[in-house]
Amino acid sequence: MTADQADEVMAGYLLKGGKMLAKSCKVCGYPLFEYKGETQCVVCPLAASEEPLPTPEPPAPAPESGRSPAPAPAAREEPQGEAAVEIERTIVHLCERIREEQRPEECLTLMKAVERGARALARLGQR
Repeated sequence: MTADQADEVMAGYLLKGGKMLAKSCKVCGYPLFEYKGETQCVVCPLAASEEPLPTPEPPAPAPESGRSPAPAPAAREEPQGEAAVEIERTIVHLCERIREEQRPEECLTLMKAVERGARALARLGQR
C-alpha cells in the first residue's frame, strides 16, 4: 500500500466521523483511529489484503497496578517530550480542521500533514 492510498483511507475514516488518535500502530506506524467505539488501525487491514505483513510479537503484559501505563513525568520535561506534546496538539488541531474542510484537495493536504506528525511522534517515542 502506498502512502497516498493510506492517506485516502485515513481521510475517509475522518470524514465518516472517526477520531485520529495520537497513538500509532506498532505494525505499520500509521495513526490509530477510534471508530464506532473501537480503537483500530485502518491501514493494516487493507495492506494485509494486498500482501502479507509479518506477524508482530505480542506486547509485553502490562503491570497489574489496575492503571494504564503513562509516560514517566521526567520524559515530559525533556525537549523530546515537549516536542511530542506540541506535535500532538498540532495533530489534534489539524484533525479539527479536517472535520470542517469542504474541499477534498485541502483535506488530503491536511491528512498528509497529520501523517507526518504521527511519524514524527513515533520517531520521538523510539528514542
